[in-house]
Amino acid sequence: MKLEDITLNHLKILKTVHDHQSFSKAAEVLDCSQSLISKKVKQLETYFDTRLLKRSPGAISLTHKGERLVSKVYSVYEDFEGLFEEFQSEIFDPASQEIVIGTTSLLSALWFKLYLYRIMLCFPDQKIRQTVTSTNDFSSSERENLHMLINSSSAYQSQHCCNRLQTHQLFLVAFGSTNQALRSQRSGQTALPREKIDFEQIVLLEEVYRDLSKSLPSQPEALNLAQLVSSYQDLINTLVNTHKSTILPSFCLAPIRQKHEISALPIQGVRDYGIYIHVPNTSELLILSESLVRSFQLEQDALEPQPKFYLSPNRSFNQAAAALRIGMQRDSIGQIIAGHGVNYISEQLRRSPPDALDLPEAGIDKHLDLQVSLFSSGDLMTRQMKRDDIDICILDDMSLLRNGSTFFDQLGFNSKLIGIASYNIAGEDISIVLPKSSKIKTVAELKGKRISVLLGTNAHRFIVTLFDSCGYDVKVDCTLIDEDSRTASNSLANSSIDAHICCTTFARQLEEHNFSRTLDQSQTSTIRLPSLRGIVCRSEIIRDHPQAVITYLYYLVLANSWFLSNPDQAAHKLSQFANFHPAQIFDFFAISSGNRIDPTLKPQWSWLLKTLNRRLENRYDISKFDVDFWIDDYFLRLTYSLLGLDYHFQQVSLASEFSNSYFVDEKFSKYIAFLNAKIAA
Repeated sequence: MKLEDITLNHLKILKTVHDHQSFSKAAEVLDCSQSLISKKVKQLETYFDTRLLKRSPGAISLTHKGERLVSKVYSVYEDFEGLFEEFQSEIFDPASQEIVIGTTSLLSALWFKLYLYRIMLCFPDQKIRQTVTSTNDFSSSERENLHMLINSSSAYQSQHCCNRLQTHQLFLVAFGSTNQALRSQRSGQTALPREKIDFEQIVLLEEVYRDLSKSLPSQPEALNLAQLVSSYQDLINTLVNTHKSTILPSFCLAPIRQKHEISALPIQGVRDYGIYIHVPNTSELLILSESLVRSFQLEQDALEPQPKFYLSPNRSFNQAAAALRIGMQRDSIGQIIAGHGVNYISEQLRRSPPDALDLPEAGIDKHLDLQVSLFSSGDLMTRQMKRDDIDICILDDMSLLRNGSTFFDQLGFNSKLIGIASYNIAGEDISIVLPKSSKIKTVAELKGKRISVLLGTNAHRFIVTLFDSCGYDVKVDCTLIDEDSRTASNSLANSSIDAHICCTTFARQLEEHNFSRTLDQSQTSTIRLPSLRGIVCRSEIIRDHPQAVITYLYYLVLANSWFLSNPDQAAHKLSQFANFHPAQIFDFFAISSGNRIDPTLKPQWSWLLKTLNRRLENRYDISKFDVDFWIDDYFLRLTYSLLGLDYHFQQVSLASEFSNSYFVDEKFSKYIAFLNAKIAA
């Protein structure tokens, strides 16, 4: 027995046996077996290496040492019981307590009144009280008074959950007839560029000022020219008296127009105003607040049941740029189907006879050309996307975060996560490869070693989080070398590195040689996170060429189905386009590997990316950003609708295969038969 094996229950049992002078009576009182009572007492006596009970016919009592043990330690058990009863009495009782929701001055004045009824529906039979607060966090003093916060801060704090409820476009709102917005409307402008805002004539709420300071990092001096007020009512009074302008989100316009004559013009070049709900992780209201979040998500679905654009069969991709440019990482097997696989499907279907296949008349651009380019790293792809040289990137999770934070920091979101190329829910696709002669047996022994990994990949994220869990810093406690698995094979053979981190498929191949071995996976099983490879698209392409995006996603679903219909045959075909052996591709996507292909954006991916965003903040050029706002499955839902598939059903599944409950073989049988015939020919 060890000290960590001794529990408070041992003390409770020892005291109960003494009080009732019997093992059998103690078992009745504690509602357990007599053998368990005897076992626990024996464990205590073994640990202390002495007798704690005097056993005599008809009477059992504590020895002198047993009495000392109980007198010294049993009070701890009683304290635990007392605290348990106290905590239970403090559990939130909906019938007896009110819910206190903290909001900002602006949300309190306008937004909260609009949605109070919905909040009451989500928290039935409970009194709702709203209070104005300036805090963006649950400090120790505020936490006692507030059950949740609703504000414009998207920060994901470790002590509470944060979810986006809505986003609203920002408008220049003007009072009076000689204002900037009115002049712009008269000149025929439909939107006002942010550079043309005269901040000397602007009065801003402090909370709007803080939000704008994040959107306009390059204009701090201009923004500081604005007059600031702390409350919404002070803002209205100032505007009425001075006839100046202000900047407000769209939900403010209708209530203000009911009382004042104003003109409003949307502002270009600033990110939308977000409304977020924050609930402590330990709150009993956490589940009910999720229903509130879901109600806003459903509202958005209901408000936009139709596409935001007209899916015309005659609408084509911009002829001046007649190709959708796709970037993928050269050494990533997990990206191959979303890259080369989609391109292969596209070429075959474009070359098919007109009557051979009946693609949807609307939403699909049959003449769209896909161009796949290979890159050495995800960061290089992000830089190319910033220069508008790539339209779609396929990235590992760490590079995904750098892409999202890069475009978020620049100005709003100029990229969106539109789908998933592949994932491993258990995170079992990464291995640590060591030289054959290495004496390293534990993760702790990697400290101070030379470790190679392809930077920006899932393997890179794996070693970072692995070292974090051990209390190490990758940048300080090891020498990290940017190296792919092919180069690493020579380094391992020459023992010029101490370890290489890569996908399990490459690790197995390296292990087949006599110069390397893999570290036992049980060493890292407790810290493994899901890994994924996501598909990011430039927002400009989404806005200007929506049919191109839907066409790509349509081919992606077809490519996944084609691969799953005959993985061995598909692996041989894909190996012709990439520098991978068919056996490597087949092994990577084998059922036993845990790697799956499913493009749906699941709730788990939002959780994963937000978790990694917190862990990697201010490291590797990753900053905090609104992950939920960045994720956009709108076009993927449209694609599933065009195919007659149930998106929500697939979204909650963690299997590659389409469920037979809704997937009809006839839907894709003609495509699969056509593609397989092409391969055979």
